[in-house]
Amino acid sequence: MPDCLIGFHRCDRKAADEQQHASMFFLIPVAVDYRARRLPAVTFTLIGLNVLLYLISFLFDLAGRSEIDPLTMNLGLIPAEKTWWTWITSIFIHAGFIHVAGNMIYLFLFGACVEDILGRLRFTIFYLAGGLIANLSQVLLTTEAEAEIPIVGASGAICASIGAFLIVLPRTKINFRYFGWVFFRVFSGEFWLSARVVVAFWFVMDFVSLILHLGRDSGGGGIAFGAHVGGTVAGAFVAWIMRKRLKPADSDEVELRPLASARTAPQPVDIYLYVNEQQIGPFARGRIREMLALGTITPETQYWREGMSEWRPIAEL
Repeated sequence: MPDCLIGFHRCDRKAADEQQHASMFFLIPVAVDYRARRLPAVTFTLIGLNVLLYLISFLFDLAGRSEIDPLTMNLGLIPAEKTWWTWITSIFIHAGFIHVAGNMIYLFLFGACVEDILGRLRFTIFYLAGGLIANLSQVLLTTEAEAEIPIVGASGAICASIGAFLIVLPRTKINFRYFGWVFFRVFSGEFWLSARVVVAFWFVMDFVSLILHLGRDSGGGGIAFGAHVGGTVAGAFVAWIMRKRLKPADSDEVELRPLASARTAPQPVDIYLYVNEQQIGPFARGRIREMLALGTITPETQYWREGMSEWRPIAEL
């Protein structure tokens, strides 16, 4: 997991500023090759709530009322206190722009896919439960030096979504964009990587970092590795248990069907369309659904197949 997905907020600003003068590098996931069937309403709502609370926190920071804003102190999970409501509210609090921006990118990419497959209600329960388990994992692994530091951030719940994503959509690929500069040279580009490779790399990095962190006497790092590991494992386990009930939207395509309980026979390619005053085709039903989703054709487009006496609107299929 990238360092922007943090559970605590602690950084050496002076050292970071010195490095920025010489070079900077950003690597951001921007897309996955999966087409959802429905609008990710829950994911968008979660993103909106996280951003709203961050803006409120930012206003408190501008007002300069205290070193740590009231939202963090009242809604963040402090291991030494364990106030009951903070087990959930801490999932929606962030400790800086990079923190919230990084988390929301990952929530949009992976949460939207998992929501599409689980459904809105189940995804809501899954997300909150994943965040709760991630917080529990972090508290159990918290060192004495960190017991008074608030745990904040959605990364644990997001890691649960990433774990589920790996189980349900293991054959997908993730698109990364990178850009940066070294002295006066600017560079940028993009590439695709297998989701299996990416998620496995993130998990191994978090797990190794967690082991190294536990080996230190003093608290350090400012990153909730325990929440990352616990959330990923929990999300993957739940998705593995439910895998036979879950079916990706693009199940007509072989590469996105590893978890379907049974493979259906290939669909016949026998549907013709009347577009721009000419007949085109034939097409399979799956291809027509894809064309509708892309807006290439409309539900009013006429279709015909063998045995029909006249052309009919494609919406009837």
